[in-house]
Amino acid sequence: MTGTDFAVPRPMGSDITAPLQATIDMARAAGGGRVVVPDGVWDTGAVCLFDNIELHLPGGATLRAATDYAAYGAGAVSVPAENADRALIVARDAANVAVSGPGWIDGQGGAWCGDRLARGVKWVHGRRPRIIVMEACRNVRIAALNIRQAPMWTIHLVGCRDIVVEDCTIENDMLMPNTDGVNFDGCQDGILRRCTITAADDCVCLKTSAPADPRLASACERILVAQCSFRSNSCAVKIGTETHNDVRDAVFSQCTISQSNRAFGIFSRDGGTIERICFENSTVDCHWTPDGFWGNGEAITINALPRRAGTPPGEVRDVVVRRVSGAMESTISLVGSAERPLKRIVLSEIDLRQNPVPGDTLPELDLRPTAADVNEDHDPAVGVWKLDAEGRVIGLTPYPGGL
Repeated sequence: MTGTDFAVPRPMGSDITAPLQATIDMARAAGGGRVVVPDGVWDTGAVCLFDNIELHLPGGATLRAATDYAAYGAGAVSVPAENADRALIVARDAANVAVSGPGWIDGQGGAWCGDRLARGVKWVHGRRPRIIVMEACRNVRIAALNIRQAPMWTIHLVGCRDIVVEDCTIENDMLMPNTDGVNFDGCQDGILRRCTITAADDCVCLKTSAPADPRLASACERILVAQCSFRSNSCAVKIGTETHNDVRDAVFSQCTISQSNRAFGIFSRDGGTIERICFENSTVDCHWTPDGFWGNGEAITINALPRRAGTPPGEVRDVVVRRVSGAMESTISLVGSAERPLKRIVLSEIDLRQNPVPGDTLPELDLRPTAADVNEDHDPAVGVWKLDAEGRVIGLTPYPGGL
């Protein structure tokens, strides 16, 4: 990246989309540089970044994401998520690309959902954009950035390599589904450090989706997550469930997980091998959540179960969990399948207090998603949950002697 700053001119109104993209294009024509957003609160639709471009939001600047999906047409991406294929900030095949703070991005997530709850989760409507998506990029840096109220996944890195995400804050709605913090999807050599993330869904997730573009289909490997603080109503530190390629050589260390459902989870579903994983030197505080969220307060969950009948999951092997302390309202859950038993799972120096679940709630194991509980019809009346004849969520297994 060059040292040249390109100041985005102040628009006449509050919509900064056109001058912001024009300034990015100007920096691109000059060989790169830092594009600086002016102080103020600015509305914007999708913008695209390129080689050697840093988008910088100083402390007095806020980008406020558009609430109309049509405003994200320029931000179309290759990997759909929750039936949506657009994002606010997009980079494709770019080298040396960055987004930096300490300014804010406000995703205005409340505009994409109502107050109605379905099994404890807000009912969302329409397709929702992600905040940042980078595809097949290298030398990626996201630093000191603040993001709040993402409508969907916050930062999605797909098929990227040489990544640093550091000193960032993400504050999402704890009742809004699919608001993942940072997703490393088929990425190599990534670091997430000193970040604070609050999300209804996973705070950090390593996965390998099945993208339409074969260039993006690769293993997720050599990822370090360290010195982070997480709060999640789903799984704070997660691998899976999309595992179409391998996930290997990942370390999660010195993390503080508080007021969360699950702390650390591995979910093999789609055939890729998961191996050489370490979760260590961390504290956890896990509690029960309503049925709309997967999990019931497990500190550690590792399972390998078929997502669909006849399609075996990938193997999970060589996993170490050590020096983990704190509290949970459920169990340590290790569940393999006949096709794929778990192999070489080591738990050592574990100091966990098991607290009772609240009120009259019955202890349960949550094994979702499996071939038995996936709602293939996507019935809007029940969302992603499949119900039995008595209206109970399939995938929740009674565990009466567990507590």
